[in-house]
Amino acid sequence: MAAPKLSVVMTLYNKGSFVEEAVKSVLENSFRDLELIIVDDGSTDDGSHRVADVEDPRIRLIPSGSNTGRGAAANRGFIAATGKYAAILDADDIAHKDRFTKQVEYLDAHPEVGACGSWARIIGSREHIAKWPEGDADARAQMIFEDPMLYGATMFRMSVVKEHGIRCREDWRRPGMDYLFLLEVAKHTRLANLPEALTSYRIGPNNFLHGRDMIDDRSHTFAEAFGILGIPASKEQVDLHLMFNRQFADEPRPSSVRALFSWAASLRAWNRSHGRFPHERFEARLDHDLSRLFYVFADRWPMCALEHLRLAGGWPGGRLLYLLKTNIKGPAKV
Repeated sequence: MAAPKLSVVMTLYNKGSFVEEAVKSVLENSFRDLELIIVDDGSTDDGSHRVADVEDPRIRLIPSGSNTGRGAAANRGFIAATGKYAAILDADDIAHKDRFTKQVEYLDAHPEVGACGSWARIIGSREHIAKWPEGDADARAQMIFEDPMLYGATMFRMSVVKEHGIRCREDWRRPGMDYLFLLEVAKHTRLANLPEALTSYRIGPNNFLHGRDMIDDRSHTFAEAFGILGIPASKEQVDLHLMFNRQFADEPRPSSVRALFSWAASLRAWNRSHGRFPHERFEARLDHDLSRLFYVFADRWPMCALEHLRLAGGWPGGRLLYLLKTNIKGPAKV
């Protein structure tokens, strides 16, 4: 029996209340030449039983006697995949009826692209459309600030994954495993995102991120990402980098703003020397994120906002007026 063109890889851990809808969205997709590999990572709820009750020969359920972590479970799924492409769908998410058709068609037409994502419809505790950059250059330009694509909405060319031995970090038991995997993939191929919401991504208590110390997790993730990318960074510089995501390891002071501008200059110099990211797009993203921090500082820490204005090399009237109006009312509480 010929291998299917597409393997859909789903890891499952205690998401029994959502998994049937996720499975249904795969099996009813307009692209039919697929297998659905579900790696149950030691669930203690009825999720695996719900999957077993679905009668479709395209489902392959891989059980585990214990919880080994999302990275290890994902690797078992990739190893089991027999398709030319592998699409990721989390067990609490929903694939658009034409998601796989459109991603397969794109990868067939663009052999230089090894990972094709898309926008996503955020559902659950909040709802909106989340967008990722369409082209490879723009995706790379944001790579050290946030994910270049949504892992759970991405289809991978399996030849890239297999030929380069790319694996998820099995010892990584924090959020961010998917981001680090994407950075490894991006070393070897081009990236693309289709500009339409082809996956519904669920936000809420079901997420691994829920209830965790996001600053501590993000600090560890960025430190690991800089190592993958070869960017030298101290613990203090990693904490400074969190500011670009409007997260603060410590309450900032004017000296922190000076250190942040110095870190930004170091990133510019490093990239100009190493050419890791597209020069103009990377610096535009860096300048944008650095610039918008003025308003965060103005709302909370006015002395930091003044130092930001000084270091930015100008005193634009609009920003001065914003700072004045904000602090007449009193700075926002952290």
